[in-house]
Amino acid sequence: MTRQKYFAQFKTYVRVLIAAAALAMLCFAIPAFGQDAAAPAAPAPAQSETPAKPQPKPHSVPIHHDAPDATGAPENSRLLSAQDPVAPRTTIDTLAEIKKRGTLRVGVSMIVPWAMHDKDGKLIGFEIDVAKKIARDLGVEVEFYPDELRYLIPDLKDNRFDVIVSGFSISTNRALQVNFSQPYNTVDVTFVANKEREAKLKTLGDFNEPDVVIGVLDTSTAVDIASNAFPNAQLKTYPESADIFSDLLDGKIAGAVADSPRPEIIATLFPDKVDIPSAKVLATFPAAFATRRGDMDFINYLNSWIEARTVNKWLENRRNYWFHTTDWEKRL
Repeated sequence: MTRQKYFAQFKTYVRVLIAAAALAMLCFAIPAFGQDAAAPAAPAPAQSETPAKPQPKPHSVPIHHDAPDATGAPENSRLLSAQDPVAPRTTIDTLAEIKKRGTLRVGVSMIVPWAMHDKDGKLIGFEIDVAKKIARDLGVEVEFYPDELRYLIPDLKDNRFDVIVSGFSISTNRALQVNFSQPYNTVDVTFVANKEREAKLKTLGDFNEPDVVIGVLDTSTAVDIASNAFPNAQLKTYPESADIFSDLLDGKIAGAVADSPRPEIIATLFPDKVDIPSAKVLATFPAAFATRRGDMDFINYLNSWIEARTVNKWLENRRNYWFHTTDWEKRL
């Protein structure tokens, strides 16, 4: 895969805001948010013809957010803290609403290989498989709401979707805002370095200097992990993963801290540009589903689902495919 194609996969996820009726787009240019690209509308049938079947609901809905505030910072773009007020408990029976509606609404961040578009514009990835399986087991359809990581909790609280399925790490600050399921996955956080910079900074300790800039995804768990690992370095936060790795390849930052297997994928695709200087991961965190506070019936269902899909090895099978092979790369 070329560098241009790889980064086009990252960058189009949160920038492309298109209507569901215009889902047929070119691969790697402006891929559709839908699970399937929409076919052109058929002409109206003649009076004697069989009426056309109703078109299915779109499988994905772009979310629009308000403009930045007066300070220039997007609303809800900061990290949560222990000083934030506790989110109010929901009064919605989400499980009953999902069954009544016939649709599971899923908030997801577009990050390779958790969620991405294939060459036909269809959503694929580990979290996409997980959400589809949950919906099938519930006997409903699935509808994806691609969202920037920093907006997932605010949009969940605003009832824009029912659950976050996005490799979401459990933290005490987030637990003040949402209810977490038990973990359904664990994620390693890895440091990857620009090879030209690494020639001068040979050990991880050498990167812990005030003149070293390290990139991290804004409001992600990687921010705290990078702060602990490199307390003296400058942390540069990015709203999109693509821009982190683009700057890393161009030598604009010395290194990046990100969830595996993204660093490993970059190091494999561009071995002349970047390298992973240490075989030891910086940290490992549990990933869980997140729902609105007080929605314990839904949490109980999700915990039961995790237990069932762990016992029958379904989750293990999907993890092996998406995180321990690159077989999926030919689909991009």
